[in-house]
Amino acid sequence: MQIYSNDDCLKLQSDINRFVELFDKLNLSLNISKCKVMTFTISRTSLVFPYHLGDTVISRCKDFIMDLGFKFTSNLDPSLHIEMICCSALRTLGFVMRLAKDFGLKSSLKALYCTIVRPILEYGAVIWDPHTAVNACQLERVQRRFFRFASYLMGIDCPLHDYTPVATNLGLVTLAKRRCYFGNTFLKDLLTGVIDFPSSLALVAFKVPLRSTRSNAMF
Repeated sequence: MQIYSNDDCLKLQSDINRFVELFDKLNLSLNISKCKVMTFTISRTSLVFPYHLGDTVISRCKDFIMDLGFKFTSNLDPSLHIEMICCSALRTLGFVMRLAKDFGLKSSLKALYCTIVRPILEYGAVIWDPHTAVNACQLERVQRRFFRFASYLMGIDCPLHDYTPVATNLGLVTLAKRRCYFGNTFLKDLLTGVIDFPSSLALVAFKVPLRSTRSNAMF
């Protein structure tokens, strides 16, 4: 539901009231401290409405909100989320590097990275796929750090700041290429009905080129 006016706010509040009534009928209680309000908009000014859960005003988030492992900002800029997952991935990578170095896990180094570290950098990538080179490089920096360690542990010679031999040896591609693949797969599943998401499907615009069926030949 998109909010454009106070009437839309009142409709949303009415839905919230029905939601609270349903919980009351089921003898369930809501944890109001975990209920938040955030307005997503690219406008500098937003419509602020005091939404209620019963008699309690729902607190409003201004900077960001966490939901299902994603860090959302009001303008949907993924920079904060990317910074968060990069920090988490680097901490996990540090653990993997210490483990591999202490126990000499050369053969399982790729498996450790692909199962423990890389999923942190790719979880829900279809949602937050970066649109700036800065954010994309920030993600690739984590994988390059892994490549640098792998070249040292596995004895693979690499030119300065060029870890292509390591990537080729391990059979790994850039994270950007993998995100492109995830996006294409999501679009294919959306168009073929594997993913049932009508609101997103309605946003896909097809441009069908016109083809003239009339011959332009003089004779």
